[in-house]
Amino acid sequence: MNLLRVFESTADKTVISALREVVAERPDYVYSAPEYMSDDEEGGRCFYVHKDVGGDSVAAGCVIGVTLHRLGVPLEWMEQLEGRPASLLVRRLYPDLSERTVNALNLVQSAQDNGDPWGMAYAKGTGETI
Repeated sequence: MNLLRVFESTADKTVISALREVVAERPDYVYSAPEYMSDDEEGGRCFYVHKDVGGDSVAAGCVIGVTLHRLGVPLEWMEQLEGRPASLLVRRLYPDLSERTVNALNLVQSAQDNGDPWGMAYAKGTGETI
């Protein structure tokens, strides 16, 4: 099944296509934050944005952060919502996303946060393999 046919809006297709592209580049990647970065407010170790040892934003981090940055979202903007659920971040950027897409993104993020490689996380969230 082609997942993009399930998502109706242009925003849905844009975000899911970018996610698929990011995951396809590194399906076996298991996310880990730089050791020098402190846990987020919830005690988690997943970051939309990675910083250098001096505290400057240097790169997108987690699968959702990388996807959104690929779509043109500045690191500084994502950094303001660090520690917040992926659903909040994507809804602010793409208010027209369907509930199905938001749920898929949350599931992908959650699976990644629980240690799944990006390809497996994508499959769990979307029902489609890379």
